[in-house]
Amino acid sequence: MATLEGSCLRRNLKQISHISPSDAGETWQLPVAGKSEIAVLCATAEKALSSWRELSAEERLKTLHKFGRSLKESETKLVEFLVHDIGKPVSYARAEVGRALALIAAADKQLLPAFDVNSRRTSYRRVPIGVIALISPFNNPLAIPVGKIVPALLYGNAVIWKPAIPGSRVAKATAECFARATGRPELMPVVFGDNEVAREIMEVCDAVTISGSLKAGCAAQEICSRCHIPLQAELGGNNASIVWSGASLAEAAAAIVEGAFVFAGQRCTANRRVIVDATIYDAVLEKLIAATGMISWGDPRDENTQVGPLISSASGQRVQAVLERARSSAHRVLTPLKKTNPQCGEQWVAPTIVCCDDPHSEIVLEETFGPVLVVQRARNWDEAIALCNGVKQGLVASLFSTSPELVDDFLRRAQAGILKINSSTADAAVDLPFGGWKASGIGPPEHYPANHEFYTRWQAIYFPSAGRGR
Repeated sequence: MATLEGSCLRRNLKQISHISPSDAGETWQLPVAGKSEIAVLCATAEKALSSWRELSAEERLKTLHKFGRSLKESETKLVEFLVHDIGKPVSYARAEVGRALALIAAADKQLLPAFDVNSRRTSYRRVPIGVIALISPFNNPLAIPVGKIVPALLYGNAVIWKPAIPGSRVAKATAECFARATGRPELMPVVFGDNEVAREIMEVCDAVTISGSLKAGCAAQEICSRCHIPLQAELGGNNASIVWSGASLAEAAAAIVEGAFVFAGQRCTANRRVIVDATIYDAVLEKLIAATGMISWGDPRDENTQVGPLISSASGQRVQAVLERARSSAHRVLTPLKKTNPQCGEQWVAPTIVCCDDPHSEIVLEETFGPVLVVQRARNWDEAIALCNGVKQGLVASLFSTSPELVDDFLRRAQAGILKINSSTADAAVDLPFGGWKASGIGPPEHYPANHEFYTRWQAIYFPSAGRGR
């Protein structure tokens, strides 16, 4: 998963700037938030909660729908920022805006009477937490935070949002849409800065929701433990698909390749590994190579592009170093795409397949967060399950099979928060819980119907009653 910051950061005491991965040109400069500014924003947001909570949940929902319409009106600008600032191919940038709008639409399902903080008719209820610190990554700088902002506000909270530096301009535009649509900018201020700013926000808020690297999640966990506040952390995945005999190999290969390489593999749900029945290994590898050779690699502004640059030259150097160590370990490293580097810069890494049967190899155990797919051979079904579960992460796992018995066994034994049948690990629905097991997550999952678990907490109310005792 993406770290809190990309290495495209340039910082002095007062401002940050960002370098576009597409053209290596500096795109903007923004002020770094100071500790006193953060304290004022938090106090202002907390003060605004009183009037926000006086509204019914239905009224808050109407306000969020206004926010959605404002985002839709700004779609062209948001897509432009996604393409230029993070190198997301334009068709996938539009899809991200669409996902953000779908997350807002999904809020309708979350209106339940027990979640209305104005309820006076029950002896127990769920009430909002307060001001939520939102720390978001660069790779989905619109959809991921919107998926957190909407339930937080719907349930009567406020949000202070610290985006990863490459996503700062998207965040600024999103906050402007919110302020314009709702007239309540104090409920969702955005602050810019680096890891130190993120820590300062977490230390003054009432809860933290973060998407980022395992390192970032552990840092947040330490702060939340010390401050005695709730944490929700989505920390990426080293996701595997199992391909077993009887499956449609061509369809499996096409789905896995797309899931592995789109947006240069910079997705937490990307298909990192594929575990193959040894009896069909050669046939599956051949189809994976053929499908990879058909990937469109190039300018993210091109409608046909599937794979653009990594977020920074440092990310490209890191991925290339991992691949070089794989070569040094005698693993087979393949780059089926014949097209040469579309542009200059180390951030351009071609989609790469690595054949590795060593379950203890770095290329297997560590999430590359780049356009790399590792192919592993399994001698039997039990070994396939062991390989699938044999990493520290547990976000998504998938199985390609036509056997009901194997599907049932996979559903019983796969150790991941999201399981898929006959599709790649990539992507997730907006109306199902999204969260990982093991090192892939801390705290409750995201999205409906799980949102209330994090953004509200139980409160029991005792009304006068004769004869009650303990």
